[in-house]
Amino acid sequence: MRTRLRETEHVMMVSKKHPLNIIVVVTVTTIFFVLFFVFLPYGAARWIFGLGFLGLAAAVAIMFWVRQRDIWVVTTQRVIDERGIFSLYSMESPLDKITNVSVSQSVLGRILGYGLVQIQTAGEAGVTEEAKIMHPRAFREMIFEQREHYSEQMTARTRPDSPPAEPKLIPGVTRECPFCAEIIKAKAKVCRFCNRELPAEPAQEDAPSSEPSGREE
Repeated sequence: MRTRLRETEHVMMVSKKHPLNIIVVVTVTTIFFVLFFVFLPYGAARWIFGLGFLGLAAAVAIMFWVRQRDIWVVTTQRVIDERGIFSLYSMESPLDKITNVSVSQSVLGRILGYGLVQIQTAGEAGVTEEAKIMHPRAFREMIFEQREHYSEQMTARTRPDSPPAEPKLIPGVTRECPFCAEIIKAKAKVCRFCNRELPAEPAQEDAPSSEPSGREE
């Protein structure tokens, strides 16, 4: 992967095109060489087989290199479509902008495990698609899973802090303002909420003495 990741971004899944094209080219070319080797004279067949084998090896190497560079990546923040051998073409779809991901598979695609993936976004990109991508259903599920996680993280970051706990009414320490019903200190002269002068707090009655009284003589 050649696209630079962000500071808190991690790669969750990388998917490539199915090697079906490489398999077809190798199979058809091999059959073609075998037929030429059987029906042509020995000397000519040897040269043709040798040159054809070199050409086949070069073609397979190029196709393999192209496949390694043509990837779709799901990260914790976006989906990246990256391709190009010498130059780099990259298209990004932020997870919070993805509205739908559709998968289409033919009968052969279901057997071999590839399909067409279409990503619909709310931005200007519209629809991004890739044909013959491997494990298309798992790729779609990974996008939905990471999109949900990303949405939860964004919600947690924007959620306001919980309100502070309300002060408690403690006899002798705090009391309730008779005008605004806010909890203030017991010795306060003016309420800090309504700025009104407070009446004096009634003195508490003395508790009865627990000591026994002396005997009257």
